[in-house]
Amino acid sequence: MKKVDLHIHSCFSSDGEVDPDEIVNTLKYKGFYALSITDHDSMEAYPSVLESGNREGIEIIEGVELTTGYKGREVHLLAYFLDHRKAGTLIEKISATRMELTRKRLEKLSALGMEISFDEVMAKSHGRPPTGPIIAEIAINKYSLKKYLREKDPVRSFYYDYFLPGKPAFVERVYIPIKEAISMVLELKAVPVLAHPGAYIPFTEEEIEDLKESGLIGIEVRNSYHSKKQVDFYGELALKFSLVPTCGSDFHGRRKPHIALGSVYCDYDIVEQLKRRRDGL
Repeated sequence: MKKVDLHIHSCFSSDGEVDPDEIVNTLKYKGFYALSITDHDSMEAYPSVLESGNREGIEIIEGVELTTGYKGREVHLLAYFLDHRKAGTLIEKISATRMELTRKRLEKLSALGMEISFDEVMAKSHGRPPTGPIIAEIAINKYSLKKYLREKDPVRSFYYDYFLPGKPAFVERVYIPIKEAISMVLELKAVPVLAHPGAYIPFTEEEIEDLKESGLIGIEVRNSYHSKKQVDFYGELALKFSLVPTCGSDFHGRRKPHIALGSVYCDYDIVEQLKRRRDGL
C-alpha cells in the first residue's frame, strides 16, 4: 500500500504546533507516499512545504480546511489541489467570519462568568483566525475546569458542552455557507471534500445528498473521530453518491494527544481518484 494522510495541521494552523518540515520528514520515515497539509483557513505552509516534499521525495497535495456553515452549525470543508497563489480572496472572506465568531463566543462565555479577552485568544492562535478549540483550551486552563481536565479529550468535550447548537455559548451562524464555499472552491479548479461528517452533529444521508447536488466531490470517510459504524455508513454513502471516500488523521500535535501523525491513512488510489475529479472540472 502507498500510504497517504490527507488531513494534517501544521504550526501555520491556529491550533497546530508542528513545523511542516518535521511533518514531511516524519511521514517520509514512516513510509508514506503522499500527504496534505490542511491548516484551518490558512495556506501559509505553502509553497515551502512543496519544496520539502520535493526534497524528501514525498508528494504534497496542496490543501486547506475551510470553516463554513450549514443549517446553523459549523462544518469544515477540505479543498484539495487548491493553488495557494489563487486562494487569497476565499481565505480572507472566511477568516473575517472566524474573527466575528470568536468575538461573539467570548461575549457568551463572559456572560457565563468566563472572562477571556480577544487578545488572549489571538496570542494563543499566533495571530491567525482562531478556532473554537483554542478558546476551549484557554477556558479550561484559566478556570481550572477539573471536569474537562480529567477527560481523554478535554477540549472536544468543552466544545460539545458550550459551542454546539442549544448549548450556552452557541453562536448563530456567522459563517460563509458551505454551498457558497463549495462553489468558490470549484471555480478555483480545486476539489471540495466534506471533513469528518460524523463528528459533532453527524450528517444524514439526505444532507450528504444535498451537498452532492451543490457540487461536493468527496467525503472524509476515515478519520480519528469516526466509529467503525460511521466509517461503514459514510463509505456506503460515498459509493451511493459517487463521492471520493478520503481519509486523514486530523493531526494537530499536543493539543490532540490521542491523534498521532499518520494514524489514519488510506491508499494512494484515493489521490488518483481526486486527481481524476480535478481534471474533469
